[in-house]
Amino acid sequence: MRNGDTPLMEADQFAAYIERRLSLYDDVLEVRERRGSSLRVHARGHEVTITLDRFYRAYARDPAQLDAIVQTMVSMLTRDIPARDRGDFAVLRERLFPMLKPIGLLAFVRDRRLPMLVYRPFLADLIITYVVDEPQSVAYINEQHLDQWGVSERDIHEAALRNLRRRTDERVPYAMIGEDDQRLFIFNSNDGYDATRLLLTDILADWAQRVCGQLVIGIPNRDFLIALGDENPDILRSVAAQIQIDAVQRDYGLTDRLFTLVGGQIREYEMA
Repeated sequence: MRNGDTPLMEADQFAAYIERRLSLYDDVLEVRERRGSSLRVHARGHEVTITLDRFYRAYARDPAQLDAIVQTMVSMLTRDIPARDRGDFAVLRERLFPMLKPIGLLAFVRDRRLPMLVYRPFLADLIITYVVDEPQSVAYINEQHLDQWGVSERDIHEAALRNLRRRTDERVPYAMIGEDDQRLFIFNSNDGYDATRLLLTDILADWAQRVCGQLVIGIPNRDFLIALGDENPDILRSVAAQIQIDAVQRDYGLTDRLFTLVGGQIREYEMA
């Protein structure tokens, strides 16, 4: 929100806006109550009350710093080390990552009158969003960032996918379990991007050569990806049933749909 684009918010409008913005960080905090300029927040097992007056004064002095102000609050509430300046794309480029999310997140953002996220439609009622990776949380990229940085969605996508591939190579080995038609490949690092590694089609192509039958992939929740061949229908049905359960019962559920790789492209898989 910048001078000349949007009128300066009054203090109460600012407080309501901050409450809505913090709701996007539901993986690390929960806003319990707002009274005037105070927010009561549950963050990392603690109840914290934060007074917004000084943040509003900082915003009133320079509305262009609204994103930085929000991130400072998140850093305080989650005890993060404050991030580098989000206004500099060149600095942030190496910390951009893609993240698969349910498409319902877009309605959540619209209902709260927040800046629209930068995203790509995907499959199975999922979208690809883009985030700045922070020590204990993530910050979503929205359309205002594109304007501020002078970059396109394609620029963001390419940088984010490249970073995900690099991090996977450097820090996140997959597990391979079993042999022949019982062989499974799993990403379960809990770094927040395990399911999103579905986008790394070169890794999937390698797996496809090492399973019996057609490669089938499940991503029931944010922190889990499993792949196997479909030659043994009993094993496939058992894994698919567990995926259905986990998609509903696990935190950060995504989908019970299955996927496969066709001509180097991710496609939905239909059970026989």
